[in-house]
Amino acid sequence: MIRKKKRGTLKPNKSSIVLDLKNVLTARGIIHPSAFLLKIGINVNSANKMLKGEAVQVNMKQLTALCLNLNCTPNDLFALRDMELPQHHMLNQLEVHQAKATELTVKEWLAGKSVEEVRELMGK
Repeated sequence: MIRKKKRGTLKPNKSSIVLDLKNVLTARGIIHPSAFLLKIGINVNSANKMLKGEAVQVNMKQLTALCLNLNCTPNDLFALRDMELPQHHMLNQLEVHQAKATELTVKEWLAGKSVEEVRELMGK
């Protein structure tokens, strides 16, 4: 039997550089972040983790989709959390992450909606 090797043990609460979508999504006037992420091709599990602040891995396809559709750079999507850096370090250009209230998960948000309603929300 072949066992699948875990990619790593990094947990979101241990990471010092975090994905922080809330500021960019708010600035772009995106009212339904979960639907937006699904529409640009990010799967449900990844979207939930990104919106909850639990994502520890973002692949290049997801990063490209986010930057293209949000008209931003990767620097706009990441923030620092609990990290001491020398004064002139380039990472100081990232914003400092503030813990935020958890938004609804995609599953919770879509609960009770018909297939037609979901398609309409996704613009299909």
